[in-house]
Amino acid sequence: MPKSGVPGWRPSVLREARASKEWSLTEVSRRTGIDRALLGRYEKEGGSSPSPQALRLLAETFGVSPAKFVDDAVGLVKYRAVLGLSQSELVEQLKDPDLTVQTYGNLENGRTRKLRAAQTRSLAAFFGVSEDEVRAAHERTVKRRQQAKADRSAGAERTP
Repeated sequence: MPKSGVPGWRPSVLREARASKEWSLTEVSRRTGIDRALLGRYEKEGGSSPSPQALRLLAETFGVSPAKFVDDAVGLVKYRAVLGLSQSELVEQLKDPDLTVQTYGNLENGRTRKLRAAQTRSLAAFFGVSEDEVRAAHERTVKRRQQAKADRSAGAERTP
């Protein structure tokens, strides 16, 4: 899993997009302004992942939706990332007095297990998706977090 940047980044999609255009890393770098070495790390499984802003730039360069580069399983973060926004930028643009950066961050990473109806409506309208999609994305995030916690606990129990 990439160490930073957009969670759910799919390096293979960038490699495939580049191959379909028959572009070298140097050509993609020239077209995007992103350092060639960094692009190479974006293409490596387990390497770096782009910022939301770089994701948008790559998607525009290849003429595809940013969503194509991000795994659906990551939940709410996908909707934010494809807009090219940081959490603070999203909260600022959303203008929902009940949604702070910390509150949104806790929803996005699954720490807050209950998504309130008002938050659901607000996020669905902002992301341009249905309320059901927002709820499902949040539920995937919560389940993924709970599974990771269970996996860590099971690993700790096996350690002498």
